[in-house]
Amino acid sequence: MGAPYSSKAKSMITCEVSDQSVKLGSKVKISGSIWPVHLALVFVQASKDEGATWDNLSMVASESGNYSYEWKPATAGAYLLRAFWTGDMDHKKMTSPTVRIEVT
Repeated sequence: MGAPYSSKAKSMITCEVSDQSVKLGSKVKISGSIWPVHLALVFVQASKDEGATWDNLSMVASESGNYSYEWKPATAGAYLLRAFWTGDMDHKKMTSPTVRIEVT
């Protein structure tokens, strides 16, 4: 027997950054949207090891399907950033494509 059929609809989430190269001590605005539009909790995540492990930077609420978070990196280096939401009764969970930033 296979996995049970899921009637949940697909969803999408995006992740964008205000700047892909920032100086240490500066803030980066991480924002995006969920489709279809939802009021949801979005996990903003970062990886310093090319996606092998992910840390939650924040959990933010989307408003009218949009979310935004300002992050101040603690150390220099390359980071991958992404957003994740757990879905709901009608929609599947979804992770955004990653965005790379350099902190110098």
